[in-house]
Amino acid sequence: MALWRLLPGICVLCQGYSNETMDLCRGCAADLKPNAGACPRCAIQTPARGGDCPACELDPPPYDRAVVPYLYVPPLTRLIHGLKRGNGLIEARILASLMSEMLLQDDPPDVIVPVPLTYRRRVIRGFNQAALLAAQIARTVGAPVDYRGLKRIRHTAPQQSLDAAARRRNQSGAYRACREFKGKDVAVVDDVMTTGATAAEVAATLLDSGAGTVRIWAAARTPLR
Repeated sequence: MALWRLLPGICVLCQGYSNETMDLCRGCAADLKPNAGACPRCAIQTPARGGDCPACELDPPPYDRAVVPYLYVPPLTRLIHGLKRGNGLIEARILASLMSEMLLQDDPPDVIVPVPLTYRRRVIRGFNQAALLAAQIARTVGAPVDYRGLKRIRHTAPQQSLDAAARRRNQSGAYRACREFKGKDVAVVDDVMTTGATAAEVAATLLDSGAGTVRIWAAARTPLR
């Protein structure tokens, strides 16, 4: 008998028995809001039009596509907050499991690269939540994770308080590739896509280091206001 049937686990959202292989019950999983009708390039919700959103057609981002299955709204926000505090392992497993259906429909990348934190922020938090998520995703898609190939070299102001233009300026020059990614198809993993400024800067850095293509994998997308 599977271990989870003997020890069914506690749902991290409602604290009831999950009775599932992950610590999230079916009821709470059903409350998560899918990112339906999203632009295949930037993953922002857009009216059904069968292609990229107008913003991506006008000014395409440097990444090839974004696979982001959920909206960053309650109750998923609680999973993301949990990922960033404590040790985040339970939430990383849950989020990777929730993402697996869409990720397995995507072509396997050559390598997975988590969005790095600055040394100072990583010391304060004790871990990088994107790296925890990438490790769990790697088990699903069977691709290696490169934890040291990309480095954050500049501490930036928190993104939450900034508008889209300020976020782009805030992220400019914040990353450096520590090795060449010559011709590789790279999947960048992060927990949340907000304006896409971080994703764009990371993708541009990887392309400058020789990557052939870059895609973005994230758990949630902040909806347009």
